[in-house]
Formats: sequence, C-alpha cells, structure tokens
Amino acid sequence: MTQSDKTERAGLLRRFARANQASVAVEFALTAIPFFMVLFAIIEGGIVFFTTATLDNAVNDVGRLIRTGQAQTGNMTTAQLVEKICGEVVFVSNCTTNLKIDVRTYSSFSSVAFPTPVDPDGNLITTLQFNMGSAGDIVLVRAFYVWNVLSPLPTGLANNTGSSRLIQSSVAFRNEPYSS
Repeated sequence: MTQSDKTERAGLLRRFARANQASVAVEFALTAIPFFMVLFAIIEGGIVFFTTATLDNAVNDVGRLIRTGQAQTGNMTTAQLVEKICGEVVFVSNCTTNLKIDVRTYSSFSSVAFPTPVDPDGNLITTLQFNMGSAGDIVLVRAFYVWNVLSPLPTGLANNTGSSRLIQSSVAFRNEPYSS
C-alpha cells in the first residue's frame, strides 16, 4: 500500500467521523424499537385494565338479575348469562366462547369460598358450577376470561400459563325474596 493510499484512506475516515447528517436517523433507528415496544405494552396494559373494569360492571349487572330473581323466574341458562355479560364487555374477542362463569350458592357469607378456577397445569377449568339458588340464598357469581398477552415485554400482564392473563370478576350477595 502506497503512501497516497494511506493518506486517502485516513482522509476518508476523518470525513466519515466528522459527518453527522444521518446521525439522527441512526439514533432513531436504535431507539425506535424499544420505544414502540414500551408504548405497545402501555397501551395493552390500559386495554386490559379497561376490559377488567367493564367485566366487573357486567358481572354486577348479571348478579342483579340473579339477586332479584329475574334470572330464575325467566329460566335463564349459562349461555344467556354469558351473552348478557359479553354484551357489555369491550375489547374481548370470541367472548361467548371464551368467557366462563361460575355461579354457586352457600349457606352463609362466612362459608363463601373462591375455589381456584385453574387446573394444576394453569389452564382454565371449563366445567364450572351453575346454581342460581332461590330466594334468600347466598350466591357467588364469578366470570373468567383468558386474555392472550401480545406485548413482547415482561410487563407483569401475564399471570397465567404462558403469555396469558386470567381476567376475573366476582360478586357475592343474598338473593332477595321473590315469588316464582
């Protein structure tokens, strides 16, 4: 390699080191992916929170139908109660298929128990109870939906097996005296 080649190469390296026209584009390329990942995780967290809030409201409304005896006198089925809940919940795909409800009666409020809705492998149990009780009974209504977490970041959204979150809501009450 001749002296002129070395000087030309050194000049080229100096010009490259001084050039800053594309530095903003390079910096954006380096920070864009993590920025959008965090942004997406924040948005998904907000959607999960909003979905949980609407599920709470829907379970309270269905609980009111049971508490006042409208569900019992109307011979409502599990599928009909699921449809009522799904009519109020937003951002949930395949709600009527994926939403599971558990309705149990108890003799006293102190005996109300929350049995685990998942099997030992962490999967949602699909055979849940459905007993709306009669006037004066204490009833526990629970609804479960498995939300598939899409965010690639470990945000704490996944609380179930794999990358899913079990969204659940419950309400306990004493049925009002109603006539059949």
